[in-house]
Amino acid sequence: MSPGDPLPPLVLGCRPGWRLAFSSAAAALLLLGLLGLSGREDDLFPSWFPLEAAPILLLLGLAAGYFVGRFCFARLLLDAVGFRLVGPLVDRRVPWSAVVRWERRARRGGPATLWIVHGSERSRLLIPLIYRDSHLLDLALRQRGFPRY
Repeated sequence: MSPGDPLPPLVLGCRPGWRLAFSSAAAALLLLGLLGLSGREDDLFPSWFPLEAAPILLLLGLAAGYFVGRFCFARLLLDAVGFRLVGPLVDRRVPWSAVVRWERRARRGGPATLWIVHGSERSRLLIPLIYRDSHLLDLALRQRGFPRY
């Protein structure tokens, strides 16, 4: 490898703890929603459990499953040109030069997120910081390029 050759991309995968937590939550919400919709003859739900809660649980389970597919099974690739979020439900590339603005937001009860505005049409991209060494994306955005120490 000569000094002029580009570096291979840095691949950041999801941390197993976050993947397990979000996958378990999605499965539990989907199961509770399906059990609530299936009927009450087996008395799985207490009498105070409203019937309208089952579709809400099912919708929350579907949203959590979408989050798992979009972020937990995705990889974050950093290279000299930009960064890329690649997974079963997403394939988004953002060049470093296209980043207009970015902001790190802390969340209670969950991971921090990066809100990135990019491109001439000012598209927004949300990236939860659930990836190994995700601080490198924060550093790269500050440096407007591949992270260097």
